[in-house]
Amino acid sequence: MKIIFPVMGAENISVAVMATLCKDLGHSVKVAFDRALFDDKQYFSIDFLANLFDKKKQVIEEIIKEKPDVLALSVFSDNYQWSLDLVRRVKEKHKNFVTVWGGIHPTSVPAEVIKEDAVDFVIEGDGELPMTKLLHALENGKVFEDVPNLWFKRDGEIFSGKHTYLNEEGSFPIPDKNVFENFIPMEEYYLTVTNKGCIQKCSFCSENFKFDHEAELREGSFIREKSVDTVIQELKEMKERYKLRYIDIKNNVLSGSKKWISEFCEKYPKEVGLPFRVMVQPLQLQKDYASMLKEAGCHHVQMGIESFNAKVRKEVLLRDETTEQVVTALEKLDEAGINFSADLILGLPGEKEEDLIYALKTLSPRKHLIRASIFWLQYAPNVDITKQALSKGFIGKDEERLINEGLQDNYLSTGSPMEGERKRILKTYHILYRLIPVVPHKLMMWMLDTGTYKIFRYIPFQIALIIAIDVFVSYYRKDYYAKWIMKWYVKQLWKNITGQTKYISN
Repeated sequence: MKIIFPVMGAENISVAVMATLCKDLGHSVKVAFDRALFDDKQYFSIDFLANLFDKKKQVIEEIIKEKPDVLALSVFSDNYQWSLDLVRRVKEKHKNFVTVWGGIHPTSVPAEVIKEDAVDFVIEGDGELPMTKLLHALENGKVFEDVPNLWFKRDGEIFSGKHTYLNEEGSFPIPDKNVFENFIPMEEYYLTVTNKGCIQKCSFCSENFKFDHEAELREGSFIREKSVDTVIQELKEMKERYKLRYIDIKNNVLSGSKKWISEFCEKYPKEVGLPFRVMVQPLQLQKDYASMLKEAGCHHVQMGIESFNAKVRKEVLLRDETTEQVVTALEKLDEAGINFSADLILGLPGEKEEDLIYALKTLSPRKHLIRASIFWLQYAPNVDITKQALSKGFIGKDEERLINEGLQDNYLSTGSPMEGERKRILKTYHILYRLIPVVPHKLMMWMLDTGTYKIFRYIPFQIALIIAIDVFVSYYRKDYYAKWIMKWYVKQLWKNITGQTKYISN
């Protein structure tokens, strides 16, 4: 069968993994890619420019030309409406295909997603085994009842297969990067993941939902990892194939195992030896982890802090670390001399302006902080923080509908709807966080102590200022990842203007 994965905005590692699986089963696999410039759900949307550079029509036309048997979509809340629109427009001219919807959004609200006219099948959870069995059923008699974790429709009636926990430790197909070669400058930036799950179940994260959703079926740890040797082998092969310069291991955390980390940090510099980027949790940085990463050649550590209010962290976010432990983690990173970014969430219930000021004062003196990464609170379907907000009346049924239908702004922009004046004030702190890596500590302290920073509240184009500062800071502090994104953006703009854009993989 001919399978096409529509993707928007950025490389989707889940699609790359599923492409490997489908090809191994003997199917033809391609990716249809919409860069969605200025509305890629990766940053602020700019409607005028998004409309000017909109290429979705061309992507749809290329899909129709290919006459796929299956459109398979890896869906999160931010691309859900984009996906529905694309499928409906393809169906206007090409009828003979089915759609398979996987990813965290259909997994979180499968009963709602399956009702949509554009949806034929929904796969809950890990998709490797269900997709294998579904493709077999499509080719051999269309008996879907035995496909685990599958929702489907027959004669207007909805059916769901037995919910089973499927993934076993180590069963990770190597991502097929070929399907993204037309779209991603792979040599400059290689994306991969080495585990599933996490060491925590933070209330705002999709892992929170998955932890509880799988709890009664799961045996063993929630975090499942590739072996170090498997990871090293993948990176060595890809380094040779693409002449790689930089690797981003985009797990929630690099690993939950001290043994795994120690082995990786020992083998990686000898066998791969490229600068790399990882994510960590503050509790992991209480001892020698930062220095180990530095010695292994780690170029950038992204650490999730989210809030400096201990009560909010514990009761709202379900995080265990104390503020003292967060500060220790910051000190360890600075002592190791490793560049890092600190993730913070704006708009959290219970967080006050004094908490944001404390965060600014705590982060400001850190010499190796090259970015304070701001994520606006975006309520996700069926995670704990959303349930808290519903029970406390912060949001109602209308807002829950928007959440379940993917009709909010994305968390890198301004997140879930909130009162306008509060959003304007929080954008002031967004500006200040962006400035931390380039404003001298004494000047930052003076602005905060005198209240001078409040002038940013009255600037009419706050978002434009945030973007301008972001560009400057990225280049001044040599943030490789941010610079790569900007460079890629400019290249794609030029391709659009000159008509060189490709929409379907080879």
